[in-house]
Amino acid sequence: MPDAGPLTVFAEWLATTWLAHLIGGHMWAIPTIQSFHYMSLAVLFSSAVVVDLRILGKIARHQTISSLTQRLTPGIWIGLAGAVITGLLLMIAEPVRSITTWEFQSKMVMLVVVVALTVSLKRTVVANAAEWDLAPAAPGVARAAAVGSMVLWMLIILAGRWIAYHA
Repeated sequence: MPDAGPLTVFAEWLATTWLAHLIGGHMWAIPTIQSFHYMSLAVLFSSAVVVDLRILGKIARHQTISSLTQRLTPGIWIGLAGAVITGLLLMIAEPVRSITTWEFQSKMVMLVVVVALTVSLKRTVVANAAEWDLAPAAPGVARAAAVGSMVLWMLIILAGRWIAYHA
């Protein structure tokens, strides 16, 4: 039998912790956590997509990019916090099933990238508010970042769902 990699060793250890047993030992725990995870993702994704679509000039042209971004950014961060907390609990409940898969690992990499992109985009909107608020859409680089953001959020959601089907 080949040596287990460090992620497998960590996942196997995590599966023996009291929290993994607590979550896994209650029939209602995982479905309840999943429900809150999905609600958090809905808030996060819808807020991010509305901001991205406004940056693209596809919706809400009667609102300034900066005001819409300012209003919806808390939803992005609140949704992200809820998704991360509930995601960690789901991972702890079934660590071997999640941590060791390429789906989970790619989801985490994409999450880091899209959070950095979101922070950068928000700062850029604030820094260029006077110029962008007068334009129907943001400049090309910002529009490319908005498309990238939407694609990454969709891939993150798909990777998360795919974890459940990993053998």
